[in-house]
Amino acid sequence: MQKKYYKLILTKNFEALNSKGGGSQVSLLNIMMDLKKCCNHPYLFPVAAMEAPVLPNGSYDGSSLVKSSGKLMLLQKMLKKLRDGGHRVLIFSQMTKMLDLLEDFLEFEGYKYERIDGGITGGLRQEAIDRFNAPGAQQFCFLLSTRAGGLGINLATADTVIIYDSDWNPHNDIQAVQPEPRIGQNKRVMIYRFVAREPPVEEPDNPGGQEEDDAGLCDLVELRPGLGSKSGSMTKQELDDILKFGTEELFKDDVEGMISRASESGLPGAS
Repeated sequence: MQKKYYKLILTKNFEALNSKGGGSQVSLLNIMMDLKKCCNHPYLFPVAAMEAPVLPNGSYDGSSLVKSSGKLMLLQKMLKKLRDGGHRVLIFSQMTKMLDLLEDFLEFEGYKYERIDGGITGGLRQEAIDRFNAPGAQQFCFLLSTRAGGLGINLATADTVIIYDSDWNPHNDIQAVQPEPRIGQNKRVMIYRFVAREPPVEEPDNPGGQEEDDAGLCDLVELRPGLGSKSGSMTKQELDDILKFGTEELFKDDVEGMISRASESGLPGAS
């Protein structure tokens, strides 16, 4: 499902991305944000959410919810091992709608949890923290929006941090995982950051000496006079090239599949 919606975004297929019944419509004004949503979970798109199996209580069917997202499949495996190891987990996401999906997921898995986002303030916020930190608390996970889960929070009883999706501003992620919220922690703290394979954009300054990736991006988008200056701007074609950089593998499977099916059917020119 993720692969399907990723392609619909890149090919700007508005008809398939938007529900015929109206309601919330996908405009693709910010393709990078839509691709990031897809990498998190396709149910973040209204048309996918409408097609999703729903339980009588209104929550999403847990099995379909997990199978629709690679990150969620990984999280399911990780949480089981972390629970068996006696760990307690903080899960950060930039998107509050993703936290809604994670709530349905945790309910399906049978894990008790607390949640803080920008809409939970004052006393309710502190009550959730106190419940999580209370001796013998049964809450295994704490869901937090990245921007609301930094300063003023002490969750020393958790020893594992999972960044489900990175914030556009790296400082917000740093603030979320810095040691201050865990004053009094006497265990080793592990921090995991989920990333997607074949991302839509390769960072120009890749850590780890990935010179080939850097060279590929430089070859793809040549420096032109004015590009990056205050007066200059990138053309639509340049932006499209950057967005599609690294997506060759996404479409290669389809081409290879068509060739394979043609070969099996004995069609002329299949070789």
